[in-house]
Amino acid sequence: MNKSGLNDFLLEIIHSEKVESVLAVTTRDLSSFANLCEDSLKSLSIINLTHLDSNNAESCDLCVIFDDMPISKTQIGIVKNILAQKILILKATKDDSEHQSFLELGFTHDIEITQARVYSYNLKTYNNKRGWNNPEGWANPENFEKFRW
Repeated sequence: MNKSGLNDFLLEIIHSEKVESVLAVTTRDLSSFANLCEDSLKSLSIINLTHLDSNNAESCDLCVIFDDMPISKTQIGIVKNILAQKILILKATKDDSEHQSFLELGFTHDIEITQARVYSYNLKTYNNKRGWNNPEGWANPENFEKFRW
């Protein structure tokens, strides 16, 4: 994966989403990325999966899970429910083995950058309010609270 392309992509996400804290789940050297976003972020944490499983990670605005970490559905659930409302998962383009699992967990397949497939999850945009999901859209709304069924 091209480091500069990935760094530019992540910086763009940080600026557009107004992210202040990032949690990276990886074993990679992210020193070049840390130098680039030094002025933009209040905190950047880099952990591996053992720290994630032992609850040593702190919550953040954005969690980025790199393709060098084989992550399970349970671990993704921990990240979604406890650690971050915005999540990016970067997978190798040729790796389709977990595509369906990510979709089942509410992730969307966004784009492919420099030989990486990007899946994203944002709690704020995940479940948009629907116009039909109210009493006016249901069958016989004029009979509500008039009759006992």
